[in-house]
Amino acid sequence: MSLVLRPAEAFDVERLAEIHVRCWQETYRGMLSDGFLASRVPADRLPLWRHLLERPDPAVVWVACDDGAVVGFAGVHRMPTGEAPHAVPPPSCGDLELWGLYLLASHQGLGLGRRLLEAALGTSAASLWVAADNVRAIGFYRHFGFEPDGAADLIPEWEHLREIRMIRDGQTSP
Repeated sequence: MSLVLRPAEAFDVERLAEIHVRCWQETYRGMLSDGFLASRVPADRLPLWRHLLERPDPAVVWVACDDGAVVGFAGVHRMPTGEAPHAVPPPSCGDLELWGLYLLASHQGLGLGRRLLEAALGTSAASLWVAADNVRAIGFYRHFGFEPDGAADLIPEWEHLREIRMIRDGQTSP
């Protein structure tokens, strides 16, 4: 097992679309219906990944690889301006948002999540949204200084999945 991190490249789009869907299916089992999860397909994620990685100024996405194969990713961006007031995090957590951090279940517990988080954010102040029922992820983010700030949202197109926002003010990592 050779585990490395690197910035995502345009040639990763198909593998990232596949990993994105597989991670959703592993992560959200029990939170979303089996039918909903089975209906997610990598082809539906390709436009997003092409948009992120094939533009002149690619998004900030890090990938974790095992023997060269992508097994997870972390993506961060600056908070878009003009969002609804309830979605804007407090100034103390800055304008960075971790919009995704996913690892295949087979590669969790190896330190790759920590490494991806550190590569994507370092110790910067940031916010993120996480499924309210994803106890494991909430515990992971708490370990790195994130705490729920009381903001919550429902994703109607995802069977009304409830998310909570977590923020950190840029503390040092444990």
